[in-house]
Amino acid sequence: MSKNTPDKIADNPLALPYGSNVSAPAIVVPDVAKFKERIPLANHHLNTRLEELKKEYEELLSLAQDTELCYNAKYNFIPIVGETYYLYWNKQEYLLSLIEPERWNRYDFVGAFVHGTNNTWHRQE
Repeated sequence: MSKNTPDKIADNPLALPYGSNVSAPAIVVPDVAKFKERIPLANHHLNTRLEELKKEYEELLSLAQDTELCYNAKYNFIPIVGETYYLYWNKQEYLLSLIEPERWNRYDFVGAFVHGTNNTWHRQE
């Protein structure tokens, strides 16, 4: 401030982030309590999304295990995408077959799998 200006008057009042005279608008502190009431909504959204991600992870892990099981099984054919194949256990190794379990009870039936377009094996229920 210069020496010629009285107290309570700014040299450059337009640069201040607040009003510098009596006729300036009042400074009102916003009520943040209403805003903070949204915390449970955000937490609910985040927890729901986390559960969805956990479920998706479990499904992906199951798909990876099934795919590895089928690729490591013994078979003497080239699987065709979209076709269903049957996995059996013969007490020593897994066998992938074209024969349905109703027609072949020689080994323990593990499950039916479809060879997918992205080279994964999807278990059929």
